[in-house]
Amino acid sequence: MDYQQREALKQKIQIGAIGVAAGGVAWWIVLASVLGWVSPTTAQQHTSDAVQTKVDQVLAPFCADRLMANKDALAKFTTASESYDRNDIVQKAVPKIGSTQVDYQLSDLCTAAIEARLKSASQNVQDSSKKS
Repeated sequence: MDYQQREALKQKIQIGAIGVAAGGVAWWIVLASVLGWVSPTTAQQHTSDAVQTKVDQVLAPFCADRLMANKDALAKFTTASESYDRNDIVQKAVPKIGSTQVDYQLSDLCTAAIEARLKSASQNVQDSSKKS
């Protein structure tokens, strides 16, 4: 094999290797974006996040009960204007529910539950005063 044939073969191998690498990248993109494939680690993380969200949804009413039973914390909560201030008040007033630490996600759900209860109570008061 002379020099020109070796160079031509070397160039063909380089082009083939680039094609294989590009095809592999394209295949992973198709798997991930079109077919929805994720790595086992990512799937485990998604599952863990979903479970934590469900646990937080179950614990939020208990969190709301505990905060509403604390008159000082409830007074601070009702005077706070920003959502993050209310979340901070919830996390300080109810640091744990059972063995579960009250994190931002749980405090956000708890805040929503408290706000819904306060709104409902306010409407009940207005409705009863209209009837009187």
